[in-house]
Amino acid sequence: MTNKTQFNQNTAWNDLPELPPTGEIESREILIACIPAMAELSKANALVRTLPNEEVLVHTLPLQEARRSSEIENIVTTNDELYRAMTSDNIQTSPHTKEVLRYRKALWTGMYRMRNRPIINTPLLEQICTRIRDIQTGVRTHEVKIQNPITKQVIYTPPTGYRNIVRLLTNLEHFINENNGLQPLVKMAIMHYQFEAIHPFTDGNGRTGRILNILYLIHQELLDVPILYLSRYFIQNRSEYYRYLREVTEEGKWEQWILYVLAAVEQTSRETAQTIESINTLMDNVIKQAQGKTKTIEREGFVDLLFKWPYCKINIVERELECSRITATKYLNEITELGLLEREKIGREYYYINKNLVELLSNV
Repeated sequence: MTNKTQFNQNTAWNDLPELPPTGEIESREILIACIPAMAELSKANALVRTLPNEEVLVHTLPLQEARRSSEIENIVTTNDELYRAMTSDNIQTSPHTKEVLRYRKALWTGMYRMRNRPIINTPLLEQICTRIRDIQTGVRTHEVKIQNPITKQVIYTPPTGYRNIVRLLTNLEHFINENNGLQPLVKMAIMHYQFEAIHPFTDGNGRTGRILNILYLIHQELLDVPILYLSRYFIQNRSEYYRYLREVTEEGKWEQWILYVLAAVEQTSRETAQTIESINTLMDNVIKQAQGKTKTIEREGFVDLLFKWPYCKINIVERELECSRITATKYLNEITELGLLEREKIGREYYYINKNLVELLSNV
């Protein structure tokens, strides 16, 4: 049975079915697609452990996910501005850059919360959305409509009524946290659809939902740190994303949507693994090119720091290596003289830029 006769885009969909979906969900094609998706995800996660310091990735890759996810909401900024902004709270940045940085903080908030209290619930989602929007955010109490950004035509009216929305969120919580026999990546696809269909907040639902995907993978111990940037795949395949979501809503067709998410996990995991391997190679190259020419490279944590902060500053080295300003300046200048960093004055600040890393990250 489909939802076609029940759904009307101009009317609040208060009859949104609760989870789990009825009927057979894990078709043979879906179960087959789960195998390479899980394998690629496992490989990417294992590669994190090959780095001497996971903060190298936690600092940079979530920033790319934040930028891509925000682009879906037409919030556009540049890597250059992001890297400069992340080094200092005092520099002037655009509102879009601030929004992207808030997304990254929201992702971190969720990650640390999952480590301390591994449960996904409505208060956690409210906390994430609050971080994203920078204003206190709770479950909405009034109706919203989702429109085509160009034509302004209403394409979907989410459920309305505070109690009704809380009921659907409670059902979603149970589905996420209870063992219902479904493959974890299949559950993630269903969960993502349901959250977007409930649309519990007045704004920030898309970005909150995309963070929810990453937190769920951490919750299921499929990811140790939030390094998967699914938003790039969603942008590259945007028309399919919305078409398959609509097919679930209007016709109750789950298979193509789930296959789409599995393909996203497989491809994104493969690309993430390649990125980690490339970062490892860049780090090795810096060490090889500096060996025998400066003892700076032997300082514990210094190379990690250059890859944690693509735009590095003297005060960052001072703080993280607990050394004097004179020593920090000496370290950075010696590596710059070897051609491994580029020193650039932007405004009143001097930045030591890891150009190879910046170029690599610009392609993810």
